[in-house]
Amino acid sequence: IRNHRGCLIPLNSSIPANSKHPYVLEVAKIFQHQPRPRTIPMIVINKSMKTRLQTIDRRLQIQRLNDLLPQIKLRHNEKLTQEIECLSQKLKFLHKRMQADSHSWKGVLTRAPLW
Repeated sequence: IRNHRGCLIPLNSSIPANSKHPYVLEVAKIFQHQPRPRTIPMIVINKSMKTRLQTIDRRLQIQRLNDLLPQIKLRHNEKLTQEIECLSQKLKFLHKRMQADSHSWKGVLTRAPLW
């Protein structure tokens, strides 16, 4: 039941009679204006939540990598300098060995060759 202004009036026995502004009686189905219950299956909801969590996890991993990037570059440079130092030491050693064992022709055979 609604009054002349369109406001709902609860049904009870104390509603006064009114001929100046008659009441309007609306007939509707039960729960006509209630939204239907959700029909989305839980599998779809679970998949969407899983994809959201995966995207958030990827974002966090990217952020961690961006935070660690300067350290990674520094470690890479340190590793390169260590390798360069090691190679230079080996090169110096080989150069000394080659200088110590330099074979040059002195002009005389000390032994007869076994041809």
